[in-house]
Amino acid sequence: MEKFLLYLPYSDFIDYYEHKALGAIPLGFVEAGFDVSLIVGVMRSEKYRKNRIRIYETGNLDDRYIAKNKSSGMSIKPRLLNFLNFSEFKKVLRIIKEEKPGILMAYNNSTLTWLIMWSYKIYCRTKNIKTKLVLKLDNDGSDLIGINGIRKIFIELYYKLLSHIFDDIVTETSCGYEVFSNFPGVKPKLRIVPNTVFNDFLKGNNKQRDKTIIAVSRITPVKGIDILIKSFKLIAERYPDWNLKVIGTVNDEEYFSAIKKMAEPLLMDKRIIFTGEKSREELVDIYNSASIYCLFSEHESFAISRLEAIAMGLYIITTPAGCADDLIKYGVHIMKDNTPESGSKYIEEGIKAIESNVFMSNKIKIPSYKDIAMEIANNTDKIN
Repeated sequence: MEKFLLYLPYSDFIDYYEHKALGAIPLGFVEAGFDVSLIVGVMRSEKYRKNRIRIYETGNLDDRYIAKNKSSGMSIKPRLLNFLNFSEFKKVLRIIKEEKPGILMAYNNSTLTWLIMWSYKIYCRTKNIKTKLVLKLDNDGSDLIGINGIRKIFIELYYKLLSHIFDDIVTETSCGYEVFSNFPGVKPKLRIVPNTVFNDFLKGNNKQRDKTIIAVSRITPVKGIDILIKSFKLIAERYPDWNLKVIGTVNDEEYFSAIKKMAEPLLMDKRIIFTGEKSREELVDIYNSASIYCLFSEHESFAISRLEAIAMGLYIITTPAGCADDLIKYGVHIMKDNTPESGSKYIEEGIKAIESNVFMSNKIKIPSYKDIAMEIANNTDKIN
């Protein structure tokens, strides 16, 4: 049985990661028949430990080694501490040598990763071991656009170095491909392998849908929940049977207080409901019963919840964030302007399409994580 190993540098692995790429990619490889291992900082999900996956913990978390502000690009101090972390280097390299995987994938949020992989590559050559090295880019490169001067030179050199070490470099979207393909040496190794959704979201809908609009999102300004609420308020009187549910944790208490005040009196009438965070099983039920999904974010890396909603057959209204153009084939409705006036127009069109039975759910199959695993393993053309 061929081995697959995923390295998540400095990760604090929680239950929530099981149905994100961090945890679902290894599960996809298990379904595809691989012997699977996972290297994390600390594994906090007891549920995930029960899967057929060997778990290795380095004990190193990201509180010192990873830049918290991703817009800071190549932040010097945390990356230097990262690179000098001999404990991480020694532990991870030892595990990889013991495992000798046929496929080794690593996330690129650590500047130490290239040195670990380069050292292992040399080891493979001396021991005549065949391992395919795959780099999983953890962003779409949007924070690198517009960088100039010495920082641009260092970034280009860094990615050129990565292209010499890894056999494949994986990005999630065509937007990421457009950015990273401009770096010297990267394009020949670069492939689009999109994220997908956990199997629970691929089973289809067998329930009667309610007149409910949902947003599945952290409650923070960049997610545009305020614009969504204003949009719904503009059409709420015309459609008294419809309600809005916002599902997700509160990351900004001040912002949450402001949007709750904005939502009155619809909040009091339960026309607008904040549910808090929900489990995967609860989310499946919510998607099954809702009719319209809205994503009004200004910025997204990929927006897994949007793909979950597509898989569950909802009417999708989204901003262009997270390379929404890649999802046009699934029938999403992309707003030109992220304003309450534009949002209310798109929501009303969705309500009319549903109430008149004009809307038909997406019929194009979304790949599973098993499909994604086989795509990574087989080095075939990108999924269309």
